[in-house]
Amino acid sequence: MTVELTGFAPTDTALTAPPTAGHQALWMLNSLLVERATANDTGGTYTVHEQWITPAGNPPPHVHQHEDEAFLVLAGAIEVTVGDTTVGVGPGGFAFGPRGVPHSYTVTSDVAHLLIIRSPAGAERFFRSVGQRADTLELPEAAAPDVAAVVAIAADHGISILPPPD
Repeated sequence: MTVELTGFAPTDTALTAPPTAGHQALWMLNSLLVERATANDTGGTYTVHEQWITPAGNPPPHVHQHEDEAFLVLAGAIEVTVGDTTVGVGPGGFAFGPRGVPHSYTVTSDVAHLLIIRSPAGAERFFRSVGQRADTLELPEAAAPDVAAVVAIAADHGISILPPPD
């Protein structure tokens, strides 16, 4: 089952715009990820993705060796865990996951709409390796990921996937 995002009100989880030339929309681990700015656009300074995600796409705890990661919640709600601290973040809220510190987030609404900024740029290479080009601007049907493949690809991109907390 897919969830058509264009049916949501603009203040909810509506798709703001399709990707621009040179950018991709990806189905990535049970979410829709749209590239907004890549290394090519920013001289390697940062990467920006817009993401629509349900609880089926919650990422595992992980550590970035090369980039910081920041989350701006546009609609819906998430809980962000950075190190030993967990905070709820709703629309307009912001959370920061510095490189070298374990972090993750959990979607606590039906759908969350996020703007994710990573610095320096380059995270788009990981997402292009793990995801697949989206045929439509909808959430993909939820499916179990190939965990071993994701862990290996992440390691190739300086990301350590951690075991879930007890």
